[in-house]
Amino acid sequence: MRKIPPEGFDIDTFFKGIYTFQAWELFPGIETKGLKNVAEHMERLQIPARLDGLRVLDIAPWNGFFGFECARRGAAEVVALGPDDPAETGYEATRALLELDQCHYVRASVYDLLPERHGTFDVVLFLGLIYHLRHPLLALDLIYDVAKDRLFTDSPIIDHKVFDKTLTMEQSYHVEACGRVIHDALPMVYFTKGNETGDSYNWFMPNSRAFKDFVTSSGFTIDHYTDNGEDWASISASKGKRPFTPGLEGWNEQISRRQPS
Repeated sequence: MRKIPPEGFDIDTFFKGIYTFQAWELFPGIETKGLKNVAEHMERLQIPARLDGLRVLDIAPWNGFFGFECARRGAAEVVALGPDDPAETGYEATRALLELDQCHYVRASVYDLLPERHGTFDVVLFLGLIYHLRHPLLALDLIYDVAKDRLFTDSPIIDHKVFDKTLTMEQSYHVEACGRVIHDALPMVYFTKGNETGDSYNWFMPNSRAFKDFVTSSGFTIDHYTDNGEDWASISASKGKRPFTPGLEGWNEQISRRQPS
């Protein structure tokens, strides 16, 4: 694993034409520019400082820096799974630059996850994705099937912020006022079918209670929850017992056993 840059290395030249969304220290004192700081988010998620010998799945990794950091922390294998071309996101170039031979990319969707195809993972990173999915609970159910132990996930939350940019200032004020009354009482999800948030690739944004319920309803036990008091929440969880029969989520076993009167 390379710890010093090659002679003449220039980070701006290396990432020219590549959108670096994730801020990460590539080499000592040399950091990529990005909106999502890898070190800060991993600390918030309470991802262990050492992951020695573990197999990690990084779903929709974009630049891949979260997975690469797991490799630095001792992970034996890091599988990055996503629909993007790893050549266009800088994943392959960065992996080669840092000589991270234990990392590799599988071009697929989270909906393609199968233990028979991809194996199982000690650690699953499901970061910055849940709100981009039309079927977030299906994704969590599929993640449950390939997870052996730990899940780390994060999401925007609507408890304190109105994401819908189509509302007037007055409408947003009323939504926020109502939200403060009911968000603590009810799990709620904001659905956006188009460009209401300014991002046409958003679908569902939960409040903190719904985000927690998404995770626990899929069979995980939340070990740690935190949010920034504004618009973002992070969860670390352990695999527990699935509370439903797969494929029969709406089946009431007790009613089915009742004898006709």
